[in-house]
Amino acid sequence: MSDTAPQTVNLNRNIPTFLPLAEAVQKLGLSRKVLTQLIEAGQIEAVQLPSGEVLVAAESNGHEPKTKEEIIAEKFAHLRGRSISPYAAQKRYGDIHRSNFIRWARAGYIEIHKDEDRLIELNEADVAYCSYVYEQKKVEYGGRIAGVKLFDDRGNPYQVRYPDLSAKRRQ
Repeated sequence: MSDTAPQTVNLNRNIPTFLPLAEAVQKLGLSRKVLTQLIEAGQIEAVQLPSGEVLVAAESNGHEPKTKEEIIAEKFAHLRGRSISPYAAQKRYGDIHRSNFIRWARAGYIEIHKDEDRLIELNEADVAYCSYVYEQKKVEYGGRIAGVKLFDDRGNPYQVRYPDLSAKRRQ
């Protein structure tokens, strides 16, 4: 009988999966040009084979922006269902004026729980989320966020398509 026991192999490793550029374009819903720019900017991981073929990481390793729902679930789930007035939100969430919370509610980014006779109650999880995005953008833009788009049409944090071009225009 042999003294060698069969080896067990740990197949639970974090081995990255790469897709051909054409498949990554379809999966991410981006144009080939935009995807190439994101790769060149280092925002999406990719490798180039000796043959010249470009392979894009199937998982973005944290570079893919999170959605509103993902951020709320991760950071503000404990606030779901709670109501807060715009005035109380201004007090609780830093230097964001209550008019911003009202404007974001009217735009559909914050759920309105109650709106009658100048008394507005907002979903606090949405308020905390909007405050979080506001603060993130404030840091990203060095405190100067006048005119900066915060949310896309679905209420997710707005992502600049061409960050390098945008930075040059700001300068």
